[in-house]
Amino acid sequence: MTEAFSQMNWLAVLVATVAHFALGGVWYMVLFPKQYRASLGKGDQPAQKPGPLFMVGPFVCSAINIATTVFLLRALGITTYGDALLLGAIVGIGYLVPMTVNIAINPNFPRPFYYSLISGPMFTLGSLMSAAIMVAMS
Repeated sequence: MTEAFSQMNWLAVLVATVAHFALGGVWYMVLFPKQYRASLGKGDQPAQKPGPLFMVGPFVCSAINIATTVFLLRALGITTYGDALLLGAIVGIGYLVPMTVNIAINPNFPRPFYYSLISGPMFTLGSLMSAAIMVAMS
């Protein structure tokens, strides 16, 4: 298992993180901005410019998630696109979507399932994309 960590391609982690961050920007600011604000109970408010924490935080969290996925790719000996996409789907659907729902089920999210419907697919697509990038850069 420790070999998997030493075999990680950190440049690929960075590339996948930037790609995932860009996907999130397009997803929330171009494709679904009104739906996203509505899911947060802010549909009647104009879009606000995000502060530094709302830019850096998701980037760092994505990097950690992607590095973990790369670790799993290496530990499991995955080298093909098909297997990488399967792992990306498992991580997306099996971990990221349920965690999105779990996080949203609290009093601060007025529409937790709507939020999850907007965000879950983005996280799954990002997981698939990141797994494909990892295989391409291996």
